[in-house]
Amino acid sequence: MTFFSLKRSMRVCAMGVYSMVIFAYLPVQAQVQNSNEIKPITLESAIKRTLANAPYLHEFTFKQQALEGELKTAALKPELNASIELENFLGTGAVSGIKDTELTLTLSSVIEFGDKIEARTDFASAKSRVIEAQKQIRTLDILADVTRRYIGVLAQQAMIKAYEDAQTLAMYTYQSVAKRVDAGASPAFEQQRAEASLARARLDVVTAKQTHSAMIKSLAIMWGEQAPSFNRVEGDLFALSPSPSLTVLFEQISNSPNIDVYAQEYRLQEAQVRLAQSTNQADLSWSAGIRRINGIDETAFVAGVSMPLFASERNLGEYEQQKAVLGQLEQQRQGAVLGLYHQLNTALMARNNALLNVQTLQSAIIPPLAQALSLVEQAYLNGRFSYLEWVTTRQELLDAKQALIHSARQAHQRAADIESLTATPLSSTTASPARSSLQTSSVPNFQRVSK
Repeated sequence: MTFFSLKRSMRVCAMGVYSMVIFAYLPVQAQVQNSNEIKPITLESAIKRTLANAPYLHEFTFKQQALEGELKTAALKPELNASIELENFLGTGAVSGIKDTELTLTLSSVIEFGDKIEARTDFASAKSRVIEAQKQIRTLDILADVTRRYIGVLAQQAMIKAYEDAQTLAMYTYQSVAKRVDAGASPAFEQQRAEASLARARLDVVTAKQTHSAMIKSLAIMWGEQAPSFNRVEGDLFALSPSPSLTVLFEQISNSPNIDVYAQEYRLQEAQVRLAQSTNQADLSWSAGIRRINGIDETAFVAGVSMPLFASERNLGEYEQQKAVLGQLEQQRQGAVLGLYHQLNTALMARNNALLNVQTLQSAIIPPLAQALSLVEQAYLNGRFSYLEWVTTRQELLDAKQALIHSARQAHQRAADIESLTATPLSSTTASPARSSLQTSSVPNFQRVSK
């Protein structure tokens, strides 16, 4: 028994020396890291970089350039054609050779009726407005995606802090259990369990940091940066504003590009209908020229006009088809509005639930668990409670902190969804430069205050 106790004392002593070496090394290591510290990034900076470098936004520039060329073509009047016609030459008998040759020079073109030029230019201009509305929708989607990834990184930073606190408490728990085991006040297996719990806590920290590094890269990829130039993001994860009412959101969505794009597509189809209608009126083709008749050594003028018959009847099917598409677009717009209303209602419900969870966890769940952990710890040290009760209470507090971080993350990300749908920012900013570090004062700290 004496040998067993001495062996455990040596292990505890060795671990204490190891901890002292580690903690003595950390300040030096921190100084080295701080000397080469990479500055964190703000949400505003992330958005600016994405808008400046995202290839899925620059493609719209080339689409507009293509439409500018189409608009120039649509504004052109019918071309003027010149032709030369040679008759009665290299024949036989009386028309052999070129003595009876007739040479005709003519100019020809088309006179368009039905305001066809205006219809073509209106159609091209309507296309441009549709592309602009599509670009706004794509921009909103990208901004929401950047915000969601940014919030994910911010929440992961809070998660790392929670796991580090848990690791600190696991270390303290192991040392306390080891003392009781050495004193014969607790069974030996409790020390092994505490040691395994400490190893798991360390593993959680390492895993959380690896996940954080991957999420940083995922955020940087939004603007094409494969090797991130930052290692943290700034912001207050728990700065949450109340949600607006669903009625207010329904009013805001009427001006959203998600609805405006259907209005622009409707106008585009109206231009398509006018273009089809303009072709119902036939165009007049004309030609005029001069003819040289060698046989009589005379010159004469020639002229002609032509117009297709029953042109309106031939184009009736195209016109009716475009009118039907116009009615179809109106039904699609109404269906899209209903779909957006449903998405808004779902996002608002999820955000309100997340806000309720945050409020309840901060005020009614985490504080009592923190107090309970302190009481259970003291009771265990006094021999009144078992190790299992201490560990269970500690895990409950860790789970509550993780749930708080998850709920705050959900609230911010659903806010990004709402802003993407309405194209209107909520009253609060997710990551304000004025709050440059994650405020954890609202979350009880795991670290035990020395008595």
